[in-house]
This record gives sequence, structure tokens and C-alpha cells, in this order.
Amino acid sequence: MRMKTNANLPCLSALLAAAMLLSGCASQQYMGVSLKPGGADPAVQALAARASTGDKQAQLDLGIRFEEGAGVARDLAAAKKLYRQAASDSGGTMWVYTPPVGNGTSGRVVPAQSGPKQYGLTEAQRRLKTLEEVG
Repeated sequence: MRMKTNANLPCLSALLAAAMLLSGCASQQYMGVSLKPGGADPAVQALAARASTGDKQAQLDLGIRFEEGAGVARDLAAAKKLYRQAASDSGGTMWVYTPPVGNGTSGRVVPAQSGPKQYGLTEAQRRLKTLEEVG
């Protein structure tokens, strides 16, 4: 059963990316795209900022730009990497090991939430497969 993703997720991702850029906490580039103001085409910068936050649609769209050389230098390795990220499932429950604490307890594995479950994009899977078939 597929779970729908939150419709506000792209807006939240964009806001988070903008906040990170303004605070200086973010890297100055993502996938070779400068995130500094005026460092690259604004549309490409916005995609890269969103993609860096895990936005699967932005990862796919940026991958397409790298595959086609639209606004960035053509780079099939970068396109494949972005397609892999966009094609993979992420978020949801992850299991974390907690070690024993000196009082005779044993270590255990406990569930921890890592954000809403996001399913990989079918289009990214298709494009990745096509690129891997040609080399």
C-alpha cells in the first residue's frame, strides 16, 4: 500500500533550504551547483537547494538537467546519482541500536522516526535504468 506524501512537503523543503542558506549552515554547493547568490542560474540554484534537502521531485528534475545539459554542464554521473536518490525510498521508521549502560542492562534495538515515508519516483527509476543500460 502506497502512502501519499504531504502536499506541503515541497514548500517546507524550499523554506528549509532557504533558511539553511541564509544561516550559513548549508554547504556552498550541491552536486557542483553553487548555492551562493549569483553563483549559478537561479532556477538551477533553487532546484539544487530543494534537492539537497531530500526533495525527490527536485532530485529528479536536477538529474534531468544534468542528463540534458540544461543550465548545467552535461554530467551523466551526476544525473545517475540524483536519479538513485530520487528513486530510493526514504524516511519512515528506522531502527537504532542503543548500547548497554553499565547497570547490567543489555543493548537493544528501538524504533526511531526519521521523517515521513517518501517513496522513490518511478520516473527516476526508469531514467536511471536507461542511463545504466547505455553505459
